[in-house]
Amino acid sequence: MSSSSVDHSLATKTQWTVVWALLLAAFITLLDVTVVNLAVPSIAGDLQATDVQSQWILLAYLLPLAALLLPWGRFGDALGRRRLFLFGVAGFALGGLAAGTAQNINVLIAARVLQGVGAATMMPQVLALTQVILPPDQRRRAVGYFGMVSALGAVAGPIVGGTILTIDLFGLGWRAVFLLVIPPCIISALIVGSFLSSDNSGPSKRIDLWNGLLVALAVTGLVFAAVQGRTMGWPIWMMVWPPVSALLLAYVIYAQWKGVSDKIEPLLPSALLRSTPFLQLASMILLVFCGIAGVPFLLAIALQAGPQLSPGEVAMALAAYPIFAVAGAAVAGRWSPSNPWALPSLGSVLTCAGIVMIVFAFAQAGDDITASVLLIPLVLVGFGMGLSNVALMSGALATVSNEVAGAASGMLQTAQQLGITLSIAIVGGIYFANASGATSEAASTALLFPGAVFAAASLLSGLGVIFQNRKET
Repeated sequence: MSSSSVDHSLATKTQWTVVWALLLAAFITLLDVTVVNLAVPSIAGDLQATDVQSQWILLAYLLPLAALLLPWGRFGDALGRRRLFLFGVAGFALGGLAAGTAQNINVLIAARVLQGVGAATMMPQVLALTQVILPPDQRRRAVGYFGMVSALGAVAGPIVGGTILTIDLFGLGWRAVFLLVIPPCIISALIVGSFLSSDNSGPSKRIDLWNGLLVALAVTGLVFAAVQGRTMGWPIWMMVWPPVSALLLAYVIYAQWKGVSDKIEPLLPSALLRSTPFLQLASMILLVFCGIAGVPFLLAIALQAGPQLSPGEVAMALAAYPIFAVAGAAVAGRWSPSNPWALPSLGSVLTCAGIVMIVFAFAQAGDDITASVLLIPLVLVGFGMGLSNVALMSGALATVSNEVAGAASGMLQTAQQLGITLSIAIVGGIYFANASGATSEAASTALLFPGAVFAAASLLSGLGVIFQNRKET
């Protein structure tokens, strides 16, 4: 099977086997964004890490992941998607091995950097290869599955991490969190390497390294400021980073819009920059992930601080979230309304309603809140997010050609990661700023931000439904 062209008559079992291997790797890399959160205190105690070093256990993974997704997505189009996927899987697995066997904190942080680079190299190739491997009538289903695993990966981190720490697998403690990524990576690499044929020899044009570097610097600045700004007291040099990053991104977009040399493969193809539907859907993806990622992060902290649940009990309390996110993604993957904004609108409304219910639950129950009170709200939030994520991703990818699928995938996943980082940083910042009082009050206040985000998403996607209906009539 070629990675550049396939028989579009019917997806074979082999093709779907490759797709599932790609999705397995995607799930592990997305899970790794948040699965380490609950393990940080154990790691810090075991390796005698300072507070700053503890923060870098998370930051060392987030920074390269967010910064390199877009460049590597486009480079995959030019250098070979299969090749870069396998390199990325190998780097991610080696980073997991190094982190799981690290004897000091500096080695572990370096290993996390390697994991972040590997994940950023691998992730954009997943959707790009899926678009090429499958015939057109099977792609929405595959994007639905991607939405399922990305929803699971984005929200299940505290659950998986809490479970691993509770059962203390093989007596490994926190090390199991890192070592358990290795078997799935090996399985994925073996299947993709065996059943997907080699890429073409190489690019016909030079890749746009300069603008790729500028994008990486800009995204690094945004992520670093979002994650570290509050803890460092927002010094002046830190406050400069966001506007400088915005200017760098604006310059790259302007340069790509004007066009680069005929001898250079552009980082952002003009077909994407001139596609209003793609840009609208990508912007909505950024918005909804700015709202959603902070919710399980906050609940994992608040449920341990208020009712003082154990990590395992937190995992059980949040279990409805990923389960119904998968259910929502499955529905969206198989149901394709004629109006592309219908499912994002419904999903945003359900998610907003669930978050509002959680706010009221904390306000009424206080620090004695129980898992049963959160069940229905988390069902709504999970199902709504599953609907929205898949509908937005599949709708965006349906607007692009195979030739720029890697760049499109990189842009969409960069939007996801930026949203996840900003959501955790903002929600966490609001919570900790109010943590001197009751935990329930701090949690309720912090959850107002994601509630407002999904209220805005509901409004915007609702307007999308109306305008699309008018366009069709």
